[in-house]
Amino acid sequence: MNAQALAEKLNKLGYTPVALSEPSKKEDGMIMFTKGVHIQVPLYGDEPNVVLETDDGELEFYDAQRDINDLIADLKAALKEEQAIKAR
Repeated sequence: MNAQALAEKLNKLGYTPVALSEPSKKEDGMIMFTKGVHIQVPLYGDEPNVVLETDDGELEFYDAQRDINDLIADLKAALKEEQAIKAR
Protein backbone atom coordinates (compact mmCIF):
# COMPACT_ATOMS: atom_id res chain seq x y z
CA MET A 1 0.00 0.00 0.00
CA ASN A 2 1.20 3.51 -0.77
CA ALA A 3 1.18 5.84 2.27
CA GLN A 4 1.49 8.99 0.15
CA ALA A 5 -1.59 8.16 -1.92
CA LEU A 6 -3.64 7.35 1.19
CA ALA A 7 -2.44 10.54 2.92
CA GLU A 8 -3.47 12.62 -0.10
CA LYS A 9 -6.90 11.00 -0.11
CA LEU A 10 -7.35 11.68 3.62
CA ASN A 11 -6.11 15.25 3.21
CA LYS A 12 -8.75 15.88 0.52
CA LEU A 13 -11.34 14.62 3.02
CA GLY A 14 -10.20 17.11 5.68
CA TYR A 15 -7.66 15.04 7.66
CA THR A 16 -4.27 16.67 7.25
CA PRO A 17 -1.29 14.50 8.15
CA VAL A 18 1.76 16.04 9.81
CA ALA A 19 4.24 13.34 8.67
CA LEU A 20 4.38 10.03 6.86
CA SER A 21 6.67 7.15 6.08
CA GLU A 22 6.27 4.56 3.37
CA PRO A 23 6.37 0.87 4.24
CA SER A 24 9.90 -0.58 3.97
CA LYS A 25 11.09 -4.13 3.49
CA LYS A 26 11.08 -4.63 7.27
CA GLU A 27 8.24 -2.53 8.68
CA ASP A 28 4.89 -0.98 7.96
CA GLY A 29 4.61 2.68 7.12
CA MET A 30 2.62 5.29 9.00
CA ILE A 31 0.69 8.48 8.50
CA MET A 32 0.93 10.73 11.56
CA PHE A 33 -1.92 13.08 12.49
CA THR A 34 -0.99 14.01 16.05
CA LYS A 35 1.65 12.88 18.53
CA GLY A 36 -0.65 10.09 19.70
CA VAL A 37 -2.68 9.14 16.60
CA HIS A 38 -1.43 7.60 13.39
CA ILE A 39 -2.53 5.22 10.66
CA GLN A 40 -0.43 2.12 10.23
CA VAL A 41 0.10 1.50 6.51
CA PRO A 42 0.77 -2.19 5.82
CA LEU A 43 3.63 -3.35 3.67
CA TYR A 44 1.40 -6.09 2.26
CA GLY A 45 -2.32 -5.79 1.66
CA ASP A 46 -4.62 -2.81 1.55
CA GLU A 47 -6.14 -2.68 5.04
CA PRO A 48 -4.59 0.16 7.07
CA ASN A 49 -5.53 0.64 10.69
CA VAL A 50 -5.65 3.50 13.16
CA VAL A 51 -3.35 3.41 16.19
CA LEU A 52 -3.82 5.47 19.37
CA GLU A 53 -1.13 5.91 22.01
CA THR A 54 -2.83 5.99 25.40
CA ASP A 55 -1.74 8.19 28.31
CA ASP A 56 0.28 5.32 29.81
CA GLY A 57 2.21 4.78 26.57
CA GLU A 58 0.32 1.69 25.46
CA LEU A 59 -0.81 1.36 21.84
CA GLU A 60 -4.46 0.72 21.05
CA PHE A 61 -4.96 -0.76 17.59
CA TYR A 62 -8.27 -0.27 15.81
CA ASP A 63 -9.46 -2.93 13.34
CA ALA A 64 -7.85 -2.92 9.91
CA GLN A 65 -10.19 -1.26 7.41
CA ARG A 66 -10.39 -1.63 3.67
CA ASP A 67 -13.19 0.94 3.27
CA ILE A 68 -12.09 4.59 3.53
CA ASN A 69 -15.30 5.56 5.36
CA ASP A 70 -14.65 2.96 8.06
CA LEU A 71 -11.03 4.13 8.33
CA ILE A 72 -12.19 7.74 8.76
CA ALA A 73 -14.70 6.67 11.43
CA ASP A 74 -11.86 5.01 13.36
CA LEU A 75 -9.62 8.06 12.87
CA LYS A 76 -12.34 10.36 14.22
CA ALA A 77 -12.84 8.07 17.22
CA ALA A 78 -9.11 7.95 17.97
CA LEU A 79 -8.72 11.73 17.71
CA LYS A 80 -11.71 12.20 20.02
CA GLU A 81 -10.30 9.67 22.51
CA GLU A 82 -6.93 11.43 22.41
CA GLN A 83 -8.64 14.72 23.30
CA ALA A 84 -10.45 13.00 26.18
CA ILE A 85 -7.15 11.60 27.45
CA LYS A 86 -5.53 15.04 27.32
CA ALA A 87 -8.47 16.57 29.20
CA ARG A 88 -8.04 14.23 32.18
